[in-house]
Amino acid sequence: MMKMRLIDGIECYGDFDDSSNFSIVCDDEEDDGVWCEGNPDDPNFVFESWEQVVETLKAYWAGDIIEISAV
Repeated sequence: MMKMRLIDGIECYGDFDDSSNFSIVCDDEEDDGVWCEGNPDDPNFVFESWEQVVETLKAYWAGDIIEISAV
């Protein structure tokens, strides 16, 4: 069973590393997708924490995110 964290109302699943991509599930399934750009706010494109992942994806994703999974 995958470990779940709830951060800012968003369910976050899995463990990530500096090469992880993220599967994003939104309230409207038309907005679902995959984020594979790394962290645009870091010169090395690396996320340091799930909190940073959530904060960044909420700022850049055009949908109401309800779930993020590291893939």
